[in-house]
Amino acid sequence: MMALYTLHTPPPMDDPVMIMGLSGWGDAASAASDAADWIGEDGQPIVSFDRDSVFDYRSNRPVLRLSGGELESLTWPRMEIVHVRPYGRDVLVMVGNEPDYAWSGICEALSTVVPALGVTKLVTLGSVPTPIRHSLEATVFCTTGDPRLLLPSDEMLVDEIAVPASAGTVFRAAIDDVGIPTIGYWAQVPQYIGRPYHPAIAALLRKAGGQLGFEFDLTTMVEDAVDQIERLDEILERRSDAREFVEGLDVSVGTTASFPEDLPTADEIADEVAEFLREAENDDS
Repeated sequence: MMALYTLHTPPPMDDPVMIMGLSGWGDAASAASDAADWIGEDGQPIVSFDRDSVFDYRSNRPVLRLSGGELESLTWPRMEIVHVRPYGRDVLVMVGNEPDYAWSGICEALSTVVPALGVTKLVTLGSVPTPIRHSLEATVFCTTGDPRLLLPSDEMLVDEIAVPASAGTVFRAAIDDVGIPTIGYWAQVPQYIGRPYHPAIAALLRKAGGQLGFEFDLTTMVEDAVDQIERLDEILERRSDAREFVEGLDVSVGTTASFPEDLPTADEIADEVAEFLREAENDDS
């Protein structure tokens, strides 16, 4: 029987903090996984999960890249924990795709491996689609059973809700059960936005940095966020139906709102955004 994971030789680490952000459920506009990938970029693999054991390739298909009719690359889905040292701080980042199989086995593995690596705190990242406008500042709420982890600006989720669990929240519960403090951050993403959504990525990175004790340099990310908001506004200026839909979202939260018929769907608006960005890139080239 093939091993569920491979533990590589870790480097010497001093009180590492673990960040987790997997793609899939609970990753609206891929904001959470993009934030985790940003932190873990070029990280050294510490734990690699066997892809044949945890993925259904019909739902997590390998990605082919072709050029001129020739195969350039084949990228398989992955789930791994990598090590990085931003600003001299040891950070372990769990990145990749939400697994299809072996959630219980992964929980058991993490319950053993994470304490053995000396992790002092786990920070999970997520993002949820919300009926809000993109012109509003990206909002992040948090969940934790340990108030000592709360940053001064943190807003706790106080509502009682029952929702399907993401793999990240399940894994977080397993790590919490072995006595490691955990906190989860969730960015709210306008329901009509596709990937990437830079304002939400930046908001999650600010929270992650706060838990690590420093501020990431988000200059480029913030510039991309401002540019994205401006481009979205341009789309709304030329699409009156989309503008009417989006402006109505301000009153749709917690109220009964009436909208005109034949409004564009979220997918239609997202497609319009993607087409607009493609046109802008072609104009720049």
